Amino acid sequence: METHLIIPVNKFGEILISRPAGREHALIMRSSFRPATKEEPVELDFAGVRVVAPSWLDEVLTLLREEYGERVRCMPSTNASLVQSLKTLEALPDEPEA
Repeated sequence: METHLIIPVNKFGEILISRPAGREHALIMRSSFRPATKEEPVELDFAGVRVVAPSWLDEVLTLLREEYGERVRCMPSTNASLVQSLKTLEALPDEPEA
């Protein structure tokens, strides 16, 4: 039976909008939640969250994926701001390497 690390995002509030807050929350997530194995998926659960801005989500996904790679994903949701934020991030070009 495959296990999943599920991070309840609502622990960080109902309205998640700023890049600095996203960075802070991602750092807390990385230090507070640990997958049991190197293969275990890391899922963000947005139940109870009303608003998610692309800037907040970008910070969270970027920092978590630095550590856990593509195993990080958002659980399915009907939250319109989450869905639109994900679409916005998918449409952004990758930043050029320095």
